[in-house]
Amino acid sequence: MASTITVDFTKGIEGWTPGVADYGDPDEPSETGYGWSKLPAPLEGKGYFLTVHNNSDDVLTYVKHQVGGFAPGAKYNLSFSMTYATDASADCAGVGGSRGNDIFMVAAAAGDEPKTVKQADGRYRLNLDRGNNAEPGTQGKVLGRLGIEGLGCNGGEWAQATRASTEAIPVTADKDGKLWIVLGADSGYEATNAWFLLGATVQVKPQ
Repeated sequence: MASTITVDFTKGIEGWTPGVADYGDPDEPSETGYGWSKLPAPLEGKGYFLTVHNNSDDVLTYVKHQVGGFAPGAKYNLSFSMTYATDASADCAGVGGSRGNDIFMVAAAAGDEPKTVKQADGRYRLNLDRGNNAEPGTQGKVLGRLGIEGLGCNGGEWAQATRASTEAIPVTADKDGKLWIVLGADSGYEATNAWFLLGATVQVKPQ
C-alpha cells in the first residue's frame, strides 16, 4: 500500500543529522553551520539552517534521517518534494558560477546508512550513487535549482520555494524494515551558500 512521509522542519530538526561531501583534503569546505534557527523576514517561524563555503567547484550539503515501519527486505519506489527558503535569485551571475542556477536541490534514499567516505581517489563522497550536481544517480534525484525568480541579485531578500521530481528512487528496506532518506543542496557555486530547509514530502509506493 502506498504511503506518505511528511517532514516539517518548522517544528524541529530532531533525528536529522547534517553532513558534507564531494570534496578533497586540499579544498575541504569551510564556514559550515547547522541548526534550528529563526527565518529571516519577511518569513516567519523557524527552519533547518545550513551554510557552507565551497572551496572548490563542488560540495554537497545534506541532512539524513532513518524512517521505519516498512516490510523487512521489501522494495519500494520513493519520490520527493522539498520546500526551502533562500535569498538566491534565479537570474544572476556569481563567483565561479551562478548561486541560483549552479546549486541543485537533491534527494536520495538507501537501505544502508548514508555516510561521507573517503574514496580511492582521495575525494570524500557519500557511499551511495546520489549523482553529482545536475546529474542524477541510481539512488538520488535532482529536484530543481536553488534560485527563485524575481529576487534581487544582491541577496537579503528571502522567499520560499518547493522543488520536486516525479522520478522515483528504488530502495530496499533493511532487515528491520527501515530505510534512510537524504535531502540536500549540491553546489557548483564557489562561495558561501546559506539556506533553510522547511519541509519535505516523500511518496512511498511498493514495487
